[in-house]
Amino acid sequence: MRGTAWPGLSYPFPPLINEHSDAVHAETVEWARSFGLMEEAGMREKVLATNIGRLAGRFHPSAPRERLRLVSDWYAWMFFRDDLCDEAELGRRPDLLAAADLRYLGVLRGEEPGEEDGPLARAMRDLRERLLPVVPAALWMRRFVRSVKEHFDSTLWEASNRVRREVPDLQTYTRMRPITGGMYVDADFIEITTGLYLPTEVRTDPTVSDLTRMSNNAVCWANDIISLTKELASGDVHNIVLVLMAERDLSLEEAGRTAVGMHDREVTRFLALERELPSFGRTIDENLARYVSVLRYRMRGNLDWSLESLRYRTV
Repeated sequence: MRGTAWPGLSYPFPPLINEHSDAVHAETVEWARSFGLMEEAGMREKVLATNIGRLAGRFHPSAPRERLRLVSDWYAWMFFRDDLCDEAELGRRPDLLAAADLRYLGVLRGEEPGEEDGPLARAMRDLRERLLPVVPAALWMRRFVRSVKEHFDSTLWEASNRVRREVPDLQTYTRMRPITGGMYVDADFIEITTGLYLPTEVRTDPTVSDLTRMSNNAVCWANDIISLTKELASGDVHNIVLVLMAERDLSLEEAGRTAVGMHDREVTRFLALERELPSFGRTIDENLARYVSVLRYRMRGNLDWSLESLRYRTV
């Protein structure tokens, strides 16, 4: 945020980006237009400024073009819904949001959307149809639907906070923020973009789970720090800096420094813990190493994308 003296965010990883990012972004914009997702005034400009293809490319720098495109389109879908939750009436009407999400989940599970369900439901059907041929196992799809449902439920929690004008406590916020940010949904996509599959016993291993959580947290705390100006302008309380201010009676400057410290601790712990991965056998170990590499890419990629994107800038 301009005017602060907070230490900068950094990572000991090189900046990487997928060679197909810009081409995929153009295709995602056309995809969104084809489903009528950019008919609202100013939406095209917002999508172009966000540069979703480059976000996908920084998170998944080694993904094949078609799979990168699938991730980019999914990110676009999430951003459209996210903007509705954050800035439109839907985000302050938990009952309406719950009804809409119920339909989106139904479509993701295989139900046909009706005309009354709107463009987001029809776009969701397209995403499901393109996902099914590339999912690594039937169990992956069930896990993915569960992750999406948990994300939807978490944004209902945010909507309820807005209605009550309630700032969440720190413990609750730190637990919920990676879910509201869709980070566990994105972690599922790692297996799509890399073409690997990690069995449940690997994904739920304490060390693997902790690495995923640390990567998710680092991305979210960085995102909150970078987007603070946007939240202050919109009056949204869902930001780690604002939560710290309320809970610990800190100044903006103090809370910002505390948030940076939280972020840096997650990165430090990640670097230490990734050296302690258990062995599951040669093939799984190779796949797990690729999975962890994407957890690294996401941390650095989020920062690089945020600094080049206009999404979190205010006029």
